[in-house]
Amino acid sequence: NQAAALQALLGPLLSQAFSGQSSPTLRTILAGKPSTIVSPRTTLQETGTMMAEARKAALVVENGALVGIFGFKDMMSRAIAKELPLDFTPVSTVMTPNPEAVSPDTTVIEALQIMHDNKFLTLPVCESNGNVIGIVDVMDCVYASGGAEGWRSIFSSAMECDDVTDAA
Repeated sequence: NQAAALQALLGPLLSQAFSGQSSPTLRTILAGKPSTIVSPRTTLQETGTMMAEARKAALVVENGALVGIFGFKDMMSRAIAKELPLDFTPVSTVMTPNPEAVSPDTTVIEALQIMHDNKFLTLPVCESNGNVIGIVDVMDCVYASGGAEGWRSIFSSAMECDDVTDAA
């Protein structure tokens, strides 16, 4: 698959950049970071305020289980554009129900591949028992992969490598 090919291609460079670890896991990048978690009954106004403060999409959680996701695009196209009353509309009426979630042991490279393949901007992260860990977005994964400067240095060092072929 493409993620494995990308991992094989970038693995050695990432390993060098991350001191031996080929690609950080989502558990690593979410450690200690609060998530934007709301209940299905939370109003769009409250949800939007939390999202703006955290600069993150909201995970809709009921009884500890992920039941939906609500992102900035959803806010614009499903709420604002339709002129819904933000103070009275529960997020459950406009959320994307039952979103795909990934394991916290998913690597950053795998997460980027999943987001690319499915055209997702964000990914909920849940344990196998359903416990919600948090949410990552494309930029979280880019920064966890070294950010713009990190990628620049990775590719610069790759270009400096000698292309030695075995001419035996």
